Amino acid sequence: MNKFSLALNVLRFLGPRVVRLRAGVHLNKALGTSRRQFPPRSWESINLDQILRPGTPTESTPFATFKREQRVESFFPLGEPPVVPEWMLKIPAQRQPTLAERLRLIAADRCVYFFHTSALASVDWNENPFDHKHSFPDRTWFEIPDYLPEQGDMRLMWEPSRAQWAIDLARARSHGMEIESGNLYWRWLESWMAGCPPWRGFQWKCGQESFVRLLSLVIGFWSLADDPATTPARWTHLARLAWATGYRIDHHITYAQSQKNNHALCEACGLMLVGHLFPELREADHWFERGRKIFSQELAGQMYADGSYLQHSLNYHRVMLQTGVIAALVAKWHGQPLDGSTIQHIAAAEEFLFQMLDPETGRVPLYGNNDGAWVLPLNECDYSDFRGAVQAAHFLTNNRRRFAPGPWDEDLLWLFGPQALDAAQQPLRKPKSTAFRDGGYFTLQGSNSWGMIRCHTYRDRPGQYDPMHFDLWHQGQNVLRDCGTYEYFPPEGRAMEDYFQLIRSHNTVEIDRDSPVERVSRFLYFPWPRATARRFETQEPGFRYFEGESRDYDRRPWHVLHRRAILGLDSDAWLIVDDLFGQGRHTAILRWHLTDMPVTLDQAAHKAVLSLDSGDWTLSVCCSSGKPWDRLEIIRGRNEPGSIQGFASPYYGERISIPVLEAEITAEFPLRLLTIAAPGKTIQWQAQSVSVSGEHYELRANNRAWDVELGPLERRSERTIVQVRTMDPDVEPSVDHSTPSVSGAVFSGSGR
Repeated sequence: MNKFSLALNVLRFLGPRVVRLRAGVHLNKALGTSRRQFPPRSWESINLDQILRPGTPTESTPFATFKREQRVESFFPLGEPPVVPEWMLKIPAQRQPTLAERLRLIAADRCVYFFHTSALASVDWNENPFDHKHSFPDRTWFEIPDYLPEQGDMRLMWEPSRAQWAIDLARARSHGMEIESGNLYWRWLESWMAGCPPWRGFQWKCGQESFVRLLSLVIGFWSLADDPATTPARWTHLARLAWATGYRIDHHITYAQSQKNNHALCEACGLMLVGHLFPELREADHWFERGRKIFSQELAGQMYADGSYLQHSLNYHRVMLQTGVIAALVAKWHGQPLDGSTIQHIAAAEEFLFQMLDPETGRVPLYGNNDGAWVLPLNECDYSDFRGAVQAAHFLTNNRRRFAPGPWDEDLLWLFGPQALDAAQQPLRKPKSTAFRDGGYFTLQGSNSWGMIRCHTYRDRPGQYDPMHFDLWHQGQNVLRDCGTYEYFPPEGRAMEDYFQLIRSHNTVEIDRDSPVERVSRFLYFPWPRATARRFETQEPGFRYFEGESRDYDRRPWHVLHRRAILGLDSDAWLIVDDLFGQGRHTAILRWHLTDMPVTLDQAAHKAVLSLDSGDWTLSVCCSSGKPWDRLEIIRGRNEPGSIQGFASPYYGERISIPVLEAEITAEFPLRLLTIAAPGKTIQWQAQSVSVSGEHYELRANNRAWDVELGPLERRSERTIVQVRTMDPDVEPSVDHSTPSVSGAVFSGSGR
């Protein structure tokens, strides 16, 4: 993309406000303003008499006494962390390594990356431990590029500084574990301060990282304030760090606002947190008020009306939701609660995330950028279990518990106190089939399975390219899955980045082995996807229907419209119809990324059988025209020049091999592709009649049978799946539709 086209796309898609804010940031750097605002300095140069309000003690011992007597409201009283009840301690931990193992690693100066991977060596605040690449500790943060080959992935560099180790040390006492938490906390914190002087080095490069770090450190400090290791001198250390954090955020938050994402929310919450917990700082009132104002404005601008979030990532949705809970609590403690509309946004965001939860595991589709962010890891649930965030947000907005008691309740204990564990629980309900049209999320709920579809015309910056992606879950297992993110700057290079970010790692159809979008930077591509939902219908019991279309290929040089229809039948059978409207000869590649379980492929029958914990699951793919596939194969972990496929990243920085069913055909368009997914090993899919006016099929799966009528393969068709009728499964398939084995229509679309 040439520079002129790039400039036009930036202005068109990002908008003049973002361009103006970003231009101001670059202008400040060019004029030397940033250098004057962030001069290199030592911690000792931050004198208390310069940063504290007049009349506040500035010597260590009087200042520590002053802070103890200040009794500012916080998560819990100073030095009195909550005690985890016995029933919660008896629940087996999901997180691995466990809290006990993580504490042993902390004692050995080793941390856990992305809540899953243990570091092999002692922490070095300026080193990437996975490939031993280093950043530049002597440079001011704005002089350091985001990505350099000699520096490696910034998220790997930042993870230890997020200070989840401080929360683990705080929780150790609450869990009754005998460990020198105080000494370890200060050993780690003073090591960080020695390696990261104010505003120097990579760890100061992001205001959001500064907020997450301070939040964890404050929870740890408030828990260990009465520990003998927390000496008066160390109270002044924390005051200096809090001031430096507030200053760093306040003087560069316009950059976060230009990003129009969770960075602005986190940094605004950081200003509120510093302003409230450290009211003795001269800028405390200004920081709190500015943070509160920006937070409310940004949340209102970043939330869609249906509760979905503009960042198009379920993990970033959790970041936003947990940050919202913290901001609401801090504002309440400060005596300036967030306004009702802001709380309503948080409530809507909580309901949205609840509807995206798998009810058996608390997991969500691995959809959108997933960089290992978990702002408040306050429980022993796995990183992938979102129930703690949902439970806390629901309690905040409803004063009731969403879920039955479980390990996710530890979030309530830390954020709202032990009385929250006694709060009434609302009547249990499961997620239901829901259309979040503003954000382009659609869920279809079956008896033991459910699916999520992405269909959206983007008006805010997308993260990954995944038009019409379909995620399918069965009894807690992600049968048809998204692949995650892996790394923002993978050592394998740009090709691996493209795989995880663009179309080939999603369950959709690729045309002519080409991408309809072009990446112009690590987090930006043009043009943005355009997809529209045509139908969303539920008829209980047993039938759920979605139909949408993507227009991304419907331009030069392809001129192909992709329309996808998804029908959820009873007995957990699913029918997916992909209609490809165009002219001439094209190549279509249909991909289904599968959960990491054994799979066998029957080429002759065009089906794959996946061995799940709950039993076999069969996936059958065919062309309605009767044309054979040019290629049908299972790919697992292929990393060859020009061909990367069969990888997933359940945790950031981790890449595993997964099976992918890939079906390819080159044919004259229009073309119709059919996929049937159902439990069991036997799927029968037999054409009864195919003509220009429509198609009839008999589908048999999981001891059930249906007569399915599809509309004509034409752009002007009102709907793809016109009618479905149940059949007696004991009767052999027959062309004669007058047979009494066919009952009345149980799913019938309008406009036949």
